[in-house]
Amino acid sequence: MVKSYTSHQEAGIPTEEDLKLINKYALRPLKKEEVFVFSVILCDNDIDRDFERFSESSLYALEKLFVGKTGIFNHSLQSEDQTARTFRTQVITDEDKNTCDGLPYTYLKAWCYTVRSEKNNSLIRDIESGIKKEVSVSCNASKKTCSVCGESLCTHIQGRKYNGKMCYKTLEGITDAYEWSFVAVPAQKNAGVTKSAGSYKKEKNMENILKSIKEQKSVTLEGDELKKLYGYIISLQKDSADGKRYRESLLENAKKGFAISFPEIEEDCVDAILCGVSSNHLEKLCDALCKQASKVIPTVSQFGTHKTEQQSQANQQFKF
Repeated sequence: MVKSYTSHQEAGIPTEEDLKLINKYALRPLKKEEVFVFSVILCDNDIDRDFERFSESSLYALEKLFVGKTGIFNHSLQSEDQTARTFRTQVITDEDKNTCDGLPYTYLKAWCYTVRSEKNNSLIRDIESGIKKEVSVSCNASKKTCSVCGESLCTHIQGRKYNGKMCYKTLEGITDAYEWSFVAVPAQKNAGVTKSAGSYKKEKNMENILKSIKEQKSVTLEGDELKKLYGYIISLQKDSADGKRYRESLLENAKKGFAISFPEIEEDCVDAILCGVSSNHLEKLCDALCKQASKVIPTVSQFGTHKTEQQSQANQQFKF
């Protein structure tokens, strides 16, 4: 899956902290004057031109996965097209901006570096002048949730409105991030170049925040960290609602399966059996009940049905 977004460049010489992170990927220690550093917005939670968006939980997953990933041109698989590498990432929430559907605008920012060399001089000039700015990310999302019905597989068409509600798909279940690329045409509509000098703000990561809350320790959060926690909670609430709808559909299918395969079992007994069953086990149970139901009610083809001998002999006097 490939998603395209416009980058925000903040170019310059790396800080000491940047250089330490960059040198984790270099075979020999690089000096400040050898490295060109810039930043890009890789992706966000707003609805793009393809009527798709990343969930907040997907952004947090990509925040970890994109560290160390390479930057290339046009998603080329050729090693000679590798042009940069990501050494730091951060999910950021803009307090003064909302997405098209009213959520706090949240994006994944990446700090990247390339080596100052004769080969890269033209690239660095293009980045500094704003010629090279649009980027596209390549990652794997195992699930697309429809904004209209909340299902992964449905007949709703992205970009159309149903009862006044726009249909778009939310990308979830991120399993891997492959690379990001400079491209000509991005999907992100409202991104642009950041001219001010960018700095990475060290903050508590989400794991440490949740750990402190769990251990009932005193927790002090700054504005960005509070927004990050709020976005994380909103994301969990959406994921929870999707999971609840999915579990309810599994329970309904399981009850139907019991009613067909084991009609002698009363409904309240079935409810008691299914009460504590996990969603994973419900999926397996539904598969088993479906197979059992097909034995109880065998499928009959609409074509080529077999007639009994008595049926075939009927109305012989009217046949030629």
